[in-house]
Amino acid sequence: MFTSYLKLSVEYRCMLVAAFVFNLGFYMLIPFLAGYLKQDLLLSATLVGLVLGVRSFCQQGLFLVGGLLADLFGVKKPIVAGCLLRALGFCLFLFSQVTELLFLAAFLTGFAGALFTPAAQSYFSKQTELSSAQMFALVGVARNGGELLGPVCGLMLLSVSFDVLCVVSALPFALFALLFVVLLPGKQAQASSSNVKSASEGGGISAMIAGVLGNRKFLLFSIIMSGYFMLINQISFAIPLHLVTQSGEPKEVAWVLTLCALIAIVLQFPVTRLCERRLSPQKWISIGIALMGLSFVTLIPNWAYQSGVLYYLPMSLLAILFTLGTMVSFPFIMSQISVLAEGKSVATHYGFFYLFAGIGLIAGSALVGVAFDYAALNANLAWYCLIAIGVLTAVLNTVFMAAPGANSQIQTTSPSTSK
Repeated sequence: MFTSYLKLSVEYRCMLVAAFVFNLGFYMLIPFLAGYLKQDLLLSATLVGLVLGVRSFCQQGLFLVGGLLADLFGVKKPIVAGCLLRALGFCLFLFSQVTELLFLAAFLTGFAGALFTPAAQSYFSKQTELSSAQMFALVGVARNGGELLGPVCGLMLLSVSFDVLCVVSALPFALFALLFVVLLPGKQAQASSSNVKSASEGGGISAMIAGVLGNRKFLLFSIIMSGYFMLINQISFAIPLHLVTQSGEPKEVAWVLTLCALIAIVLQFPVTRLCERRLSPQKWISIGIALMGLSFVTLIPNWAYQSGVLYYLPMSLLAILFTLGTMVSFPFIMSQISVLAEGKSVATHYGFFYLFAGIGLIAGSALVGVAFDYAALNANLAWYCLIAIGVLTAVLNTVFMAAPGANSQIQTTSPSTSK
């Protein structure tokens, strides 16, 4: 993995570090924000929920805007702006006692992610040293590393003060904004601008959006992959709900999240390289999503152990199977988007894709919430729903996205060896 990392240009190495820092800074602050607002500032639960909802909505709902801006002006400007806005948003949380500034901080924090992510994904998809799937495998490793270390660093900083946490969380984003101004190439932005000029002759932004909406294969793939996103959030949503109903402790949730992150960090890249040597990317997407759903089978049996090491066995099996599923599917899902875009408005395609991802996240959480509310009908209703989502999504992907042309276009070998 490290050898492959060194093959990349300085710009791409820096972008990978930025992906790590984005998640590190996010998970240093955001997981502790609700507790600070509720317990320290004594804000109502409704207000806290609205603030967090605004942040999530601005990120998920504005991904399309971020994608369009990246295609219009090149990836450099949205990436730099995203870093600056995330730094500013985190600093504004220092003034959370002022309601207007609190909501502005939430908006800027969410919009920053909407600017950065589609532009970064588009930029990653254009590198030529590694296969697209391997590139996104490295992105996954970087993000999981930030997700793993973020809460630990945040907890230490919070022990000093919330103000220190905000400033330290914001500082890396400001530094990376300055670094990207120097490192990211302007020539790609110029190329993007020339593309926009030609696109503007046919209708500008409306033509770009129409081009995405007319890409039926991409839209079908995005709709099917909403099932993937219905599952991806359940480790941090369904599992905590389950443990609460079982009188579990927070450390048990932390154990599952930590195990998932560690497995992904260590195995993501070698697993992706192994997958590239066998079967097609579309088959791995289906296998991975099916594994994610079937991993919840481990919670259906009535395990006899209520303490000791064996008490953690079902959750550990769940974490292993679920993470394996994400490892064999995520890199190929991300690379498939750029393939289906066919080099046209790639960032806009990523922006559209994340809109469907947001719908999947909301639908998955709502469905699991309803399943827990009706647990009196069947204690395992939530797990049956998640298993069904995984299997159904895998079947739909196999049936509708298995066209030979789509699979053959996906780069599965290193550019240096392929012909």
